[in-house]
Amino acid sequence: MRAELAGLCAFLLVAASGRAQQDFSKVEIKTTHVAGSVYLHEGAGGNIAVSAGPDGLLIVDDQFAPLAEKIEAALSKLNKGSLRYVLNTHFHGDHTGGNVFFGKNAAIIAQDNVRRRLNSPTLKVKGGLPVITFSNSLSLHFNGEEIRIRHLPPGHTDGDSIVEFTGSS
Repeated sequence: MRAELAGLCAFLLVAASGRAQQDFSKVEIKTTHVAGSVYLHEGAGGNIAVSAGPDGLLIVDDQFAPLAEKIEAALSKLNKGSLRYVLNTHFHGDHTGGNVFFGKNAAIIAQDNVRRRLNSPTLKVKGGLPVITFSNSLSLHFNGEEIRIRHLPPGHTDGDSIVEFTGSS
């Protein structure tokens, strides 16, 4: 219970401070090619890793909800098809805020605790919940490479995961 309360307080603090201090209308999404099929989108909040290739698009995290349309516009400039997957690395709003928007057309994947936190009575987001969850690890074979997602021991949150693009190093 104490960990859940601490997680909720941290989430609310990040969400409130981000909204109170940030004018999202001024945020621009900057795209940088990293390697292979991987790109980086920078905006506000957590950065977004993008896999763009013949299978379509996959994003790692989706920042704050008010940025969803700007993120979608940046993704469309990659000209690689439609968004198929959203991977959430933890439950905070700067990583899951766009879930409702993107989850209408893409499958959201996250560690079990991320779904549990987003669906908890204290947080209870409306829509945008992960539809594919995992306990320890998961692999996706997408755009010609294995994308590995691995749960970490509790640190920042109890649902923290790392994502490895095995063919884009």
